[in-house]
Amino acid sequence: MATQNGQTAITDKAREIWLAGLGVFSTIEEEGEKLFDKMKEKGQELESKGAKLEKKAKEKIEELPNPITYIEGVVNTTFEKFGVASHKEMSELTEKVDKLTEIVAVLAKKLDSKTPAKKES
Repeated sequence: MATQNGQTAITDKAREIWLAGLGVFSTIEEEGEKLFDKMKEKGQELESKGAKLEKKAKEKIEELPNPITYIEGVVNTTFEKFGVASHKEMSELTEKVDKLTEIVAVLAKKLDSKTPAKKES
C-alpha cells in the first residue's frame, strides 16, 4: 500500500504540474496578446518621436553654414589681420600691374620715336 500511496502522490504531483503548465499557457495566450499590442503601440510612439527628432536634426544641419565658406572666411579674416592680401586682391593687383606694364611699354616706344638718334663720333 505504501507503494500505491507513493504512486498516487507522484500522479497527483504530475497532474498539478500539468495543470500549472496549462495555466501558464493560457495566461501567456491571454496576456501575451495584450502585451504584444502594448509593445507595438510603444514602438509606434518611439518611431514617431524618432522621425520628429530626425526632421529637427536635418533642419538644424541645413541652418549650419557651409564648412568651406566658413573656413575661407576665417582664413581671409586672419590674413587681413596680418596684412596679407587675399587671392582675389592679388589677382586684381596682377591685372593692374600687367596693364601698367603695357602702358609703360607704349610710352617708352613713343619716347624712343621722338628722341633723335645720337650720332656716333
